[in-house]
Amino acid sequence: MSAAPSWECGDVISLDPPTSPCTPVRVRARDGARLVACAHGGQVLGWSPASDERDRLWLSPLARCGAGEAIRGGVPVVFPQFAGRGPLPKHGLARDRAWELDTGSDGADVARVACRLQDDERTRAIWPHRFTLTLVAEASGTQLSVTLAVRNDAASGGDAFTFTAALHAYLATAVPLADVVGLAGLPAEDNAAGGAVRVLPAGPLPARGPVDLAVRGTRGPAVVRTGGDEVEVHCEGDDGFDSLVVWNPGEPHGLADVPPEGAAQFVCVEPAALTPVTLAPHATWRATAVLTALVPRP
Repeated sequence: MSAAPSWECGDVISLDPPTSPCTPVRVRARDGARLVACAHGGQVLGWSPASDERDRLWLSPLARCGAGEAIRGGVPVVFPQFAGRGPLPKHGLARDRAWELDTGSDGADVARVACRLQDDERTRAIWPHRFTLTLVAEASGTQLSVTLAVRNDAASGGDAFTFTAALHAYLATAVPLADVVGLAGLPAEDNAAGGAVRVLPAGPLPARGPVDLAVRGTRGPAVVRTGGDEVEVHCEGDDGFDSLVVWNPGEPHGLADVPPEGAAQFVCVEPAALTPVTLAPHATWRATAVLTALVPRP
C-alpha cells in the first residue's frame, strides 16, 4: 500500500516515463484542456476543460494506490463484473493492477492518454479468459471522451466469454446540493433495496446519498448540476454502454479512503454495460462515454 501523489490538474505537464504505475502523467491540449492519468488501473484521474482551470473529476485526498488497491476517484474501469453482480471480486479485476500507459504529444490538438491491460496468470486465476483491454481518453474544448475496448484473445476454436463493464466516473461537486436531470420517468433498479425496480419521478433526481440507482436502457444525456456548474454525460453508439448508474454513499459513508463528509464532494454517474455482453474469439467490443462541461452563457 502506498500514499497517493498529487493528482490534481496542475500547470505542470510531464511526459517523462512514469517511475511507477502510480506516478501521475499530465497532458495538455493546445487549447488548454488537460488530462491526468496513471498506469495503475489504466485510470483517468483528472480532467480540466479548456474553458477553465477547475478539475471536473473528484479524487479523494485519501486515495490509495498499489497492487490490489483501487484508486478512489477519477474514472476507474469496471471489468469483467459490475459491483457484486456475480462471483468475482467487486467491480472485477481491472482497477487494482498496473496497465501499460502511453500519451500523445503535449500541446497537440487533443490531450490523449492510452492504456492497455492483457491477461496474465494472476488475472486468469480470478477469471480464466484471455483478453486485452484498451482505454483511450481524449480531451479538448469542453469535452472528455473515454473509449473502452474489450478483445477476446482466445485461440481459434476457443471459447466466447461474457462480461459486464462500466466507467465509474466521479464528478466533482463544489456545493452541498447536487442533482441529476434527464432520467425522469425511466425505470431504475434500486441497488440499495435489493434491486427493486421503480420509475424515477418527474423533475431532478437528488444526487446526495445514499443513492445507488441503475437506470437501464438509457445512454443519456444526463446532466449533473451543482450550483452554477453542469456536466453532461452521454454514451455514443448503439451497441456499447446500455445504462447509467447514479451513486453516492451519503453520510456517514464508512469508506476508509474518503474523508469525513467527503461524500458531499462528488456524484458518480457511470456509463455501464449491465446487460451481459458475450464476445466471440477474436471479436472486439467498444463503448464510448462523453463528458461535457456545460459552460454557462455570459
